[in-house]
Amino acid sequence: MRFAGLFGIGLTVAASGCATRPAPPPSTPARVEASEVSGIWDGMNQTTISVGLGAGDTRIEKQEWHLTQAGSAIRGYYIAALTFVSGDGRPYVCNRQPQFSAMQRFDVSGHVRGGVIEIEELEQQSAQHGNRCDPGLRQLARYRGRLDGDVLTLTSGGQRQTLYRIHEPGAGESLVTEAAVSEPPDDARGESPLPDHAGPSPILASTAPPADVSGMWVWEHNGVVPGGDEKQEREEWHVTQDGAKLTGYYDRVVHQVSTDGQAYRCSMALDFQIVTRYQFRGEVAGNRVLIYESSFEVLNPTPCDNGKRRLDAYEGQASTDELRLVWGVGGQVLRRPRPDVPTQRF
Repeated sequence: MRFAGLFGIGLTVAASGCATRPAPPPSTPARVEASEVSGIWDGMNQTTISVGLGAGDTRIEKQEWHLTQAGSAIRGYYIAALTFVSGDGRPYVCNRQPQFSAMQRFDVSGHVRGGVIEIEELEQQSAQHGNRCDPGLRQLARYRGRLDGDVLTLTSGGQRQTLYRIHEPGAGESLVTEAAVSEPPDDARGESPLPDHAGPSPILASTAPPADVSGMWVWEHNGVVPGGDEKQEREEWHVTQDGAKLTGYYDRVVHQVSTDGQAYRCSMALDFQIVTRYQFRGEVAGNRVLIYESSFEVLNPTPCDNGKRRLDAYEGQASTDELRLVWGVGGQVLRRPRPDVPTQRF
């Protein structure tokens, strides 16, 4: 990767003079300008746990780094928001739900040498007091990184993390705010994990005018399920916007096709299709979006439906033609459909 902050060292060679001219003083090493990493950075990664008791579970980690640089020295911390999702649908002991979340804080320090950024974790602590689902302490890590504009790439062992600089973050739009207002889970309630959405969300506390996200959005994905059969997914979102408030629904269509010529027992055919409609509500501030699913309805019941569904919450960013959402087990990009275009050549 090209490193914009690194430049060559120039040496000035003086022309020789007479024999009695005093020798020049010993040269000092040229100074290499340090990369400026001061600011707020965020990133996300998702992995599937392959060993141990959690094998098959999904681990999602969102990170928000707060770094300050003075000369070549770096100090700061980062907040890690962790989400674990059960791979087989069985609930976790800590909250009796098939997924749990926790937030942790890591204090860090480091330096920049020759354009290479070196950072080490100094201390780990929980950012949520009393959270029974906190995964506990892990071995502190060391990172080496490179800066390319607004992209900071860190590596530690075989792990790689890409962070993006946040320009002018709005008040209350960070993981730090979420950690400050978080409360331990109430295991006795047994209610939906989605919060009451009657009041404004602290995550979206902002004075920026809301982006226009009304209208229709589409997400499509083609993949392969275990066993080799094809799986086609399509979601068509219909969003109604009233100022900063959002309401609407989306239809999720899953079409699975047998690739070995064997018919499915549930449908007695080489394919089957499941269609579900999800109702949602939400809000938008600036280009930040928060959406909560409130209910769902199966539009075409089929024996091939395993019935495994849950209501999710989404956080995302909107642009003119894209709506990027992060949710419980990953992320997706919704796009506005292409307008009809004439096929006749003029």
